[in-house]
Amino acid sequence: MLCVILKTMKRIFLALKAQIDEYDKLQSDFEGLIKGRWVPEKNLHVTVCFFGDAYEVEEILEKMPPLSEKIEQLELNSLGYFEHNNILYTKAKSQKLEMLQSSISNVFSLPNSKPFIPHVTLMRIKDIIDKKAFKQMLNNYESKSIGVVESRFELMQSHILHPGGARYESIRKY
Repeated sequence: MLCVILKTMKRIFLALKAQIDEYDKLQSDFEGLIKGRWVPEKNLHVTVCFFGDAYEVEEILEKMPPLSEKIEQLELNSLGYFEHNNILYTKAKSQKLEMLQSSISNVFSLPNSKPFIPHVTLMRIKDIIDKKAFKQMLNNYESKSIGVVESRFELMQSHILHPGGARYESIRKY
């Protein structure tokens, strides 16, 4: 008999929590246009850096405090769609956050394979039922205030639960 021991990958990341105004209305606006699972409101966040299992929590905590600068509360405006992985998201713009993300990535030698786009994932889309109406609805949200990103960093760990998505655990708030 062969025994296989599976090592659970730690999914540790630095995040800023987000709040969406009228999240129920936003969801109903897209009803009938797309199918997928909406991110639960309590899980909405901007991932600043993803550490995965490359570092132990203690090592991250040791290096992180000097990097934790105050970030102003960010406004979420406009919606977007990442076609390559079927993500509906809302955008946050902040040069300071982009510079901080780059600095943290450099300190931890995290791979920067693609540009950092501060965003909050709203849904992983499984199907676009009406592409034209979907694009029009995205346009309806252009430059529209959607919510805010909090200014307090959190080191978090996600635990994948199937079915049902992920459960997030806060390790430390900055």
